[in-house]
Amino acid sequence: MEPKLSIGVILASVREGRRGEAFAHWIHAKLVERPELEVELFDLKEWALPVYALREQPGIAEKSYAEGTLERRWAEKVKSCDGFVFVTPEYNHAYPGSLKNALDQVYAPWNYKPAAFVSYGGFSAGARAVEQLRLVVSELRMVPVRDEVNVRLIGFTGDERGWPSDGLNAKKAEALVNDLVWWARVTKEGRAQHPR
Repeated sequence: MEPKLSIGVILASVREGRRGEAFAHWIHAKLVERPELEVELFDLKEWALPVYALREQPGIAEKSYAEGTLERRWAEKVKSCDGFVFVTPEYNHAYPGSLKNALDQVYAPWNYKPAAFVSYGGFSAGARAVEQLRLVVSELRMVPVRDEVNVRLIGFTGDERGWPSDGLNAKKAEALVNDLVWWARVTKEGRAQHPR
């Protein structure tokens, strides 16, 4: 029996009244349905990482984060995952600074792992934030998966939990999960067989 794949769902918004909390729990539930996955939700509101202000680049600094510090625990959490789903709003055509800071804290732990995206917003449904994120995760040597979910808040229909209740978002979520699982398996095997 193959070991389970570890997937981290990263909730980017730290604002009060954020809609992303419901969307993060929704995609988390979709992932948990897959028996080959272990899934953990990382709420950046609970990971109040300081602004990255070190002299060294993260690839160097991450090796010297002191035991027990938030930065060290974050690096270890990221390292333990085989893939990620980023749940992000779109603020001013971009994703929130809390997510950029979390991405910038470490370098190597992100490398050669897939990144999937659930976004939400107005008319663009967060797609412009994801466009920018794809550039950033590529620079972190991640593999951005093609299928994504973009939840349009204008005319949004959800259930009592605030989860999307329409068939289109459910279908897109299924495609995202399938894509993510395939890439997580392939990149995990690649990291094991060809360590860098």
